[in-house]
Amino acid sequence: MIEPRVYRAAFVPALLALVLTMFSLQSRPGALGQGLAADVLFDGRLAAATAATIAADEPDRRPGRSGDRRTAAFVETQLRARGFRTAHRDFTHAGLSLRNVVGRRAGRSRHQVVVVAARDAAVVPEATGSAADTAALLELARVFEGRPTQKTLVLASVDGSTLGEVGTAALLAELPSPDLVDGMLVMSDLGSPTRRGPIVQAWSSDDRRAGIGLTRTVADSLRQELEAKIGGSGALGQLARLSFPIGIGPQGPLIESGYDAVRISGSGELPPAGDGPPEAIDEDTIGALGRATLRTVTALDQGGRPEHGPESYVTAASQVMSAWVLALLGGTLLLPVFVAAVDAFARARRREVEVLGWLRWLGAWVAPFLAGLAVAEVLALTGATPVPPPAPVAPALLPLDGPALGVLGGVAAAMLLALLLARYLAGRPDRSLITPAGPGPAVAVALVLSVASLALWLVNPYAGLLVVPAAHLWMLAVLSSAQPRRRVRGLLLALGVLPVLLVALYYLIALSMDPLSGAWYLLMLVTGHSVSLATSLIACLMLGLLGAATELVVRSPARPGADSPDRGSALSGPGSYAGPGLLTRARSR
Repeated sequence: MIEPRVYRAAFVPALLALVLTMFSLQSRPGALGQGLAADVLFDGRLAAATAATIAADEPDRRPGRSGDRRTAAFVETQLRARGFRTAHRDFTHAGLSLRNVVGRRAGRSRHQVVVVAARDAAVVPEATGSAADTAALLELARVFEGRPTQKTLVLASVDGSTLGEVGTAALLAELPSPDLVDGMLVMSDLGSPTRRGPIVQAWSSDDRRAGIGLTRTVADSLRQELEAKIGGSGALGQLARLSFPIGIGPQGPLIESGYDAVRISGSGELPPAGDGPPEAIDEDTIGALGRATLRTVTALDQGGRPEHGPESYVTAASQVMSAWVLALLGGTLLLPVFVAAVDAFARARRREVEVLGWLRWLGAWVAPFLAGLAVAEVLALTGATPVPPPAPVAPALLPLDGPALGVLGGVAAAMLLALLLARYLAGRPDRSLITPAGPGPAVAVALVLSVASLALWLVNPYAGLLVVPAAHLWMLAVLSSAQPRRRVRGLLLALGVLPVLLVALYYLIALSMDPLSGAWYLLMLVTGHSVSLATSLIACLMLGLLGAATELVVRSPARPGADSPDRGSALSGPGSYAGPGLLTRARSR
């Protein structure tokens, strides 16, 4: 059913794109020069003592609690005492009353440097987390008391970080346009005694990343204060992150809004386990990370705006590859699938082979996944699930408990019922559409597969690149004129799924989740719309295509030639050639 010459010719643009990719690597933008030495200015022991005091005086600082509100008043008082012009903004989320506190200290320029620290806590007393971050913010205010700056310094204590960074979203209204903010630093878990993962977090929940210049400046500051490796993701890890972006932390909404932001985390990507008692505060860690933050602030203040580089990119060694290059490569690699599928469809129509009618059968495979998505959204709207966070949060904040298992079970049951109902309805007008046979359903799968892959590529070029193997291998499995053995075709389907499974495994390891917890976390990301609706719908379509292709493979002959009518109905041969028996099973509609 695939015309080899047409299929091969469609790879010519991909070869040209590959050559362009090889010559598109560019050097990384440089870091800013380091600022003043911070070892005698930022006092780690004082910051640790302040964090212990906050945790002891107000151990329960969960969002909306009185301890959270009293800590906000304490921060505002301390910032005002250090010469900062303060203001607070009250807002609500999920019925909770929350408050952001912002302190500003004017410089000679309108350009700003912003430091953000979350104040609310997920557990009690969380001294190593939000208490340490709040203490570090106040220590920075002490350092800059009476010290002139070139740029306006903004210190922000935000609320609602454990609810999905709602405080950071509210902070955006208090900030000038991104072109007037030269850099934003987020302090996170500075008192953590343990770390798992990179210190520098620069991811968002779309394909944008923090600027290369700012990231390198922060890394240089950290190297001045730490002996440990800064860490980071390799090229494959970056592709996994960008193909399914999950930006945990306040830097995520900031980057998505156009600001250049980096999170400095003492615990890595996720907060440390446990309730974080005051005695667990690591004085050396909070001191070193606080000094590194101060170094970066002074570098931003004394230097110009760090060069961002491409808005979306992948780094390898000391080279940078822009997103548009990878997008071009992914699009040209998907082009042969689209061309081959359209060619097969055109030849099938000329031979009066039914194709469009099989879309009902294909829709029956897509229906259960759409039903699962709809049921999950309804459960979230009716309050059957926790309030989905508007931005990704640590998986520990969304535990897999009894009600969560009930929701997953309800979604799975809805999917099963939808599959049975959809299969029944698909066969009502024509019983022959219940069981796929002949080239028609294979052409329908290939055609929809090519369109779905290109649609995903348009939504997210990195995700489009990720499904290139699936697009080619699944099409070959269902359309190959050579009719390979069933196990070979099954292997082609499995190899196409492998890149997606590797990305899922990457996140399960990075976020310390088991598969069932990962399914629950994914459901909350989808219902919270951290995963866009377009991506969710295309994912449902791709899963349905996998189910349909699997049914075609299972129902195919166990050995080539075992079913002679199928062999005779293959749409093979160059151009418009119609081989013997080609129209044997073609049906006219």
